[in-house]
Amino acid sequence: MRRTLFECLLLSLVAVASPALAVDLPIVFDDESALPYYLSPSNYDNSPSNYDNSISNYDNSPSNYDNSETNYDNSASNYVNGPNGSRRLLYREEGSPKFAGYYVVAKNGTTNFFSPRGKRLFYNPKKGRAVFGGKDGSFCGVLARVKGELSLVLTEHGAKVLMLSD
Repeated sequence: MRRTLFECLLLSLVAVASPALAVDLPIVFDDESALPYYLSPSNYDNSPSNYDNSISNYDNSPSNYDNSETNYDNSASNYVNGPNGSRRLLYREEGSPKFAGYYVVAKNGTTNFFSPRGKRLFYNPKKGRAVFGGKDGSFCGVLARVKGELSLVLTEHGAKVLMLSD
């Protein structure tokens, strides 16, 4: 319980962080079946069927300008979203970090994850830790601590979305 509370507080800090506080976010891959219940989509808090998480909820919708690929704050043209920016998504390949995209916390509290070319891949609703597909709202992973570091943990489906982007 204490650990979960700490994770929630940390996620809240990330959600309200200004660009000056932004940090790289590592990507970790894991099987959905290996996620503990409190992080799995079986938990209603993380389920796409929960309206708070739904892509039909305007706060999460790609038609909301705060989440839009056409919003300059979300654009790959914005320096802070680039390979040398402060909101990078990184994964390790043969021990070296590789740029996989960037994240932007929208004014409405939704965290959006974009490909290097600026395509919306995933979103994290303002009240949750789960991550959903930017086009269909399917469960793709979670924001969780891995080896003491806040990470974007992608399931098989999330990895597929990431690899098929661009």
